[in-house]
Amino acid sequence: MRHKLIFCSLLLLLIIQFDVLSATKENDSPGNFTLRGKIYDNKTNEPLTGATIVIAGTNLYSVAGLDGSYILRNVPSGEHEVNISFISYEPVSEKIQLHGDEQRDFGLETVSFTLGTVEVVTSRLTSTEASARATERNAMNVMNVISAREIDFSPDVTVANVVQRVSGVSLERSSSGDGQHAIVRGMDKRYNYTLVNGIKIPSPDPKNRYVPLDIFPSELLDRLEVTKALTPNMEGDAIGGVMDMKMKDAPDRFLLSVNLGSGYSQMFLDRDFLSFDKSVMALKSPRRLYGTQYRATIDDFSVDNLDFTSGTAPVNQTIGLALGDRFYNGKLGWILAGSYHNTYRGANSLFFETDVDRNTNNPFYDEVQMRQISTRQMRAGVHSKIDYRINNRNKIDLYNALISLTDIQARNRIDTNLRIGRGQGPGTGRIAERDRARIRTQQIFNTTLQGNHEIIETLTANWSGVYSRATNEEPDLTEVIRRSGTSRNAAGEIVKEIDLLDRDLNRRWVNNSDQDLAGYINLTYYHDLGNLQTEYSVGGMYRAKERTNFYDNYLFRASPIYQQWEGSIFDHSWNLFNTQGTPTDPLNYESYENVLGYYAQLKADISNFQLLGGVRVESTDFGWISNAPPQTQGRTGSISYQDILPSVHLKYSPWGNTNFRTSYFRSLSRPNFYEVIPYEINEGDYRERGNPFLQRTTADNFDFRYEYFPSQLDQILIGAFYKTIQDPIESALQISGQAIFLQPNNFGTANNMGVEVDIAKYFRNFGIRAFYNFTDSRITTTKIFRFRDENGQLTSREELQTRPLQGQSRHISNLSLLYKNQRNKLDIQLAMVYTGRRIISVSPYLDNDIWQRGFTQLDLSVEKGFGNHIKVFVKVNNLLNTPMRADILLPNTFNQEQVPYLDVSDVLLVREDFYKINGSIGLKYNIQ
Repeated sequence: MRHKLIFCSLLLLLIIQFDVLSATKENDSPGNFTLRGKIYDNKTNEPLTGATIVIAGTNLYSVAGLDGSYILRNVPSGEHEVNISFISYEPVSEKIQLHGDEQRDFGLETVSFTLGTVEVVTSRLTSTEASARATERNAMNVMNVISAREIDFSPDVTVANVVQRVSGVSLERSSSGDGQHAIVRGMDKRYNYTLVNGIKIPSPDPKNRYVPLDIFPSELLDRLEVTKALTPNMEGDAIGGVMDMKMKDAPDRFLLSVNLGSGYSQMFLDRDFLSFDKSVMALKSPRRLYGTQYRATIDDFSVDNLDFTSGTAPVNQTIGLALGDRFYNGKLGWILAGSYHNTYRGANSLFFETDVDRNTNNPFYDEVQMRQISTRQMRAGVHSKIDYRINNRNKIDLYNALISLTDIQARNRIDTNLRIGRGQGPGTGRIAERDRARIRTQQIFNTTLQGNHEIIETLTANWSGVYSRATNEEPDLTEVIRRSGTSRNAAGEIVKEIDLLDRDLNRRWVNNSDQDLAGYINLTYYHDLGNLQTEYSVGGMYRAKERTNFYDNYLFRASPIYQQWEGSIFDHSWNLFNTQGTPTDPLNYESYENVLGYYAQLKADISNFQLLGGVRVESTDFGWISNAPPQTQGRTGSISYQDILPSVHLKYSPWGNTNFRTSYFRSLSRPNFYEVIPYEINEGDYRERGNPFLQRTTADNFDFRYEYFPSQLDQILIGAFYKTIQDPIESALQISGQAIFLQPNNFGTANNMGVEVDIAKYFRNFGIRAFYNFTDSRITTTKIFRFRDENGQLTSREELQTRPLQGQSRHISNLSLLYKNQRNKLDIQLAMVYTGRRIISVSPYLDNDIWQRGFTQLDLSVEKGFGNHIKVFVKVNNLLNTPMRADILLPNTFNQEQVPYLDVSDVLLVREDFYKINGSIGLKYNIQ
């Protein structure tokens, strides 16, 4: 790892050294001079990176760098005509007299023209980093923005991985190592929500409200906005933050963009890719096909999908296309963009299942699991937008999107019994081998019709009508288990060790859908009174949500029960145990949620102060009914409640480049639908159970941030936040009799506070972006402590333990080094992310929580342009092959003799996942 880091650093240093030598090179000829300066937007002062300046009649030209600066060397003395141009801006020509080195800045105006009653003005380049900084600076609340150019140039291919470049955001990763969910300011993914073009979308996740961000290809985005402080006109169910994906907008001129790429994972240079035939997998269970009264037979189930094969992994493929234009004298604009990624990923995992010693409350190893995971991901997305400018006062937009992610995963797992720690010796050594086949297809469809209207000069209105639907299909999840055993003769003597087919085989189907019908309306009245400028806003929304979940599990019993494994699934037979599936399982349920929200908001500007405040009211009506047996507690239920959510934001700008802002807002977080259903299921590493008595979480949030913008690109942001959280929800292990369940619960009151520092500095061809976040959260809950009393009897008692919130890292940092040579059309980015220790699983036992170790990930992106339209790119992820490691912090009383073969120091390793390096190379073609 160290050698890779040194190599990347040396490569970047060599490029920097070459550029510095070029920049400091003296004029070659006597009597020649240097013309330098900046090119910027005349209205916003944003630097126009990529603008061209040419000395007419010569071959002398320069391209504006990251900060808008240009340098023209060896310009002869005398009078020259200078031509400056940039896309969507009026070209400029000026005469200059040069008799020595000179500094000269040039401002450009956006193109505008009038056609009939419509004034067509080319839009500000919202895709640039300067535009992102301007949005942050001008916003009334605390937010961070990542521009389209940053997204396009980053090493990230999904929105989930893009989010980790935002100050205060860390990632929770999937089993293949890809980022999947965002943790904002130490707040678990459940405390955030996701928007598309400002509209909340449903989640395809079968268990949760939050949207898995890895489903979205990053190349469909125009920018990503992360809001950390809510205003009254925003929905109030976010305690951590809000991710708003602004999709590509209709262009002002013809647009054609094509991306083609391929890549490979280092994982499959070292081992084979495990797969199965997905084409023979039954997408629907017999009960779903033929009804609840149908009695299935063994002939309704194929075993062809349980025949696993190994081989070389294919190469990854990526395709992206965007096409757009504007017609009818600029009134009608449209864009159609699509993306398809077909990638092969893998993970090698070591998992130690632990238990707690009844005598000492210390953890010990119970079983070790070695896992090899092979995953094929087919990620596709298409979105279209049409906007019609009726006139200068009225505009209509129609947006449609369909996003899909199919995850095909084959997993081989070998379990070895250890049983160390109870004085029973080194364990039985029994081995079980498991092969699992899983397909998961998640889709999100959204269509939104929006209107923006200027009713009179001082009154505006906007509205939205929304239909969204998210689905999740997991057909025929199956795991074939083989266990080590012995063959004995008639005298009972062991003859040989053999592999036995496990007697039970489960085949499971899961399907869920989440549908939203929603409407939004907002009115704003503008009023000026001397130096006091005010905006009065009122609005409301209503969303009717329907969610259904289908669950079916068929149990097969080996026939005969005792079968020696013959090496092929086709050599064995089973009997079907439950011919009608599981129609009364609680996970067959329907739920609804109706949310009515309305608000009043005031914004006032006077001198250097801006104030935004108001109150939001949200009424929630939530209910469910499951197919559980009638006597089941929590089979049906409904909850209605109302939340009053005040907020106030104050911004003071003593100088044009400096802001002081402070804010307070109250917010909530609703339980996930799945969590309140009284289900029980074996899932992952533990048995899961629902909790119909969950309550919503509420929080009071305070923010302060100092902002300094030395230029349009450079910034220094220093902020602090504090949150008081009532009834936080966390999934924790609970003891029920002799069984242990993973169950969501409310845990009293928690506090979360932190400091954020975000710095960006650009100079000519170089840039550096860095942030550091310190977060400290506290929650106190009861835990079980096992021990022997004075009489030697095994007993336990409850004790209080204070710990961080689940998923919160004390330290998070990000460092990105950028090099951009516009003249040579070469871009390089080296991006590092550090995420500190955090709890990933809460134990019912005192001081036995599982912590993920701190880790550093390093990614590289290189892009080289050829001509005016073609670029070649290389992206490399996880350069350091950083693993995911998790452990239990050991108490001082831990007995090293329990694990004599490990150097455990002060921690007990319980999990280790390796993902290896993933790389891609491709071509971009762009006309605009």
